[in-house]
Amino acid sequence: MLLARGTSEPGFPKYGVIVGDPIVSNVSAELSGVQGYPVQYPASSQIISGGRQGVDDIVQRLTAQSSACPNQTFSLVGYSQGASIMHRAADRLPTSLFPKIKSVVMFGDPNLRLGVVGDKFPNGLKAKVLQICAKGDPVCDSGSCQFYHLTYIRPEYIEGAVTFIARAFKGMTL
Repeated sequence: MLLARGTSEPGFPKYGVIVGDPIVSNVSAELSGVQGYPVQYPASSQIISGGRQGVDDIVQRLTAQSSACPNQTFSLVGYSQGASIMHRAADRLPTSLFPKIKSVVMFGDPNLRLGVVGDKFPNGLKAKVLQICAKGDPVCDSGSCQFYHLTYIRPEYIEGAVTFIARAFKGMTL
């Protein structure tokens, strides 16, 4: 699982405190052999330069891992700025990798609100996407209170994502 954390979110314990770490630990409890990978980028307010670094890391990691381990499959998880980076990386991925990506889970995706990009992913990934946006989250919904953007650690969001990811890896219909 490749996990891209949100703006200013600490990368500790390892993948991001709000979404990443809870997702990895819960999916690992559900499925054996799960490994997480924290996308390497600063997750700072310097979105342009940090975003490029994150996009490059995702593309390079998926390409390298796919070559090194041809039977390995992946899940992409992005939170806030990390979701934006996943969109941009998906546009740059070779389509030959799409069958290896089992699920794409976005939390608080700013692209939902921007309207320009929308929640669009390339055709080979669209059916594998789960968008999680808390009602009132000003980043992905029409709210104005930042509190809602920080609630994705709540069980109703994490459990839904874990179930979606586990079903995808088990080959169940999404």
